[in-house]
Amino acid sequence: MENARNVDKLFKRKRWLLTLTYAGVMGCSLGLVGYVFDRIVTNLSYQLVQKEIVSVVNSIHDNIEYKLAIPGKIPAEMYDKISDLCPSYLNCQSQWKKKNHHETINADRYYANFLNNLGKSRAILGIYPNVPKNSLKSLEKLRWENFEDRSGKHYQQLTIEIHTPDNRVWGYLQVGRNLTDIQEYLGNIHLVLLCGIIAIGFIVAVASWYLAGLAMRPLSQSYQQMQQFTADAAHELRTPLATLQVIIENGRAEYQHLAPELTTWLDRVERQNIRIASLVNDLLFLSSLDRPDNKPILERCYLTEIVLDLVEEFAIPATAKSINLCSNIDEQVWIDSNSEQLYRMGANLIDNAIKYTPTGGEIAISLTQIMNDISFQVSDNGIGIADADQELIFNRFHRIESKSILPQHSTGLGLAIVKSIIDLHGGKLTVWSQIGKGSTFTVKLISSMKIE
Repeated sequence: MENARNVDKLFKRKRWLLTLTYAGVMGCSLGLVGYVFDRIVTNLSYQLVQKEIVSVVNSIHDNIEYKLAIPGKIPAEMYDKISDLCPSYLNCQSQWKKKNHHETINADRYYANFLNNLGKSRAILGIYPNVPKNSLKSLEKLRWENFEDRSGKHYQQLTIEIHTPDNRVWGYLQVGRNLTDIQEYLGNIHLVLLCGIIAIGFIVAVASWYLAGLAMRPLSQSYQQMQQFTADAAHELRTPLATLQVIIENGRAEYQHLAPELTTWLDRVERQNIRIASLVNDLLFLSSLDRPDNKPILERCYLTEIVLDLVEEFAIPATAKSINLCSNIDEQVWIDSNSEQLYRMGANLIDNAIKYTPTGGEIAISLTQIMNDISFQVSDNGIGIADADQELIFNRFHRIESKSILPQHSTGLGLAIVKSIIDLHGGKLTVWSQIGKGSTFTVKLISSMKIE
């Protein structure tokens, strides 16, 4: 069950990864499109403002240039003809706001400032921004200017040189535009873009999650079919293997006296049959552990007795290899668990230790309890496990090959079963190992547990 949960978590992580990838690509694309659109709208808006200012400048310039006969001096008839033209020596801008007359220019947006050769203002159309007057040096260098007045309003201004009818320099004409309405318009565009991107981003995220689920569905189905196939195949093999074992036993009983040489051949067939049967049993056991609905039947188990039985069972194969099997087992260690599964876990760990410990080695088995924490440990001074293999030994069908010991008849499922059982019981398995010095497998369990 724990392995099934791990696989489910793996599929969920992959789905999230695909979702983030889809959403990230679409988000970057949407952001790029939004940025390009924003730049285009902004540039077009300011280009339109510049065209408007140039148009106002040309209109004023064409109407007054032929009347400016004396450099730096505005004729009196111009004030009569242009009623909203205000001499700079009069403070008429505040009163100008209250006047209700025909405007030469739109004073809410534009202003015009006439300056002599020295940069001194001579007359003003509209409301001039509350900023310091430009010096002559800056006027000579300036054509377009963007600035902010003391009240925080932004302006764009164009300065040109104007001449008398006899082509003498009369002075300068400044025409500017208040950018408040443009900035409000662009602000609304930004707000619409932001809300649109957020809304579309949410839709893209939901669609990405759905598409990632569709992409992962074949993999999930394939994995489930593989698990089902493994369980079905193993189950179907049990009957022919049992039948084969019966045939081997009958053949040995009936034909051994007629052909004694058949004994060796039948023994070989029987060994292979036992290996295959063991593999089938392991596969079936793993399949049962992997089922999501599998929950161990908990009972109060005397773990001390289980470990003592294991020591007694494996004392014979250990003695056959001249391996010293010692134990240190606490008394009265009880645990809420499935006794058959814990026995299988301990048997696999001890069996592995015997297989990979050379003749004359030593294996230590310990069971200790501190408060509610139980520790079961199997140590050996065998061949050890390389660091690279320590991450792989719990994978199914992974086996360690070593030149220092004979090839082992192993299915490669023993430690995978151990890991599944420990995960199912909410325990923790750690491994310490060094090449040539041996290995230590430590299982941490809780005396009283509740499987959810």
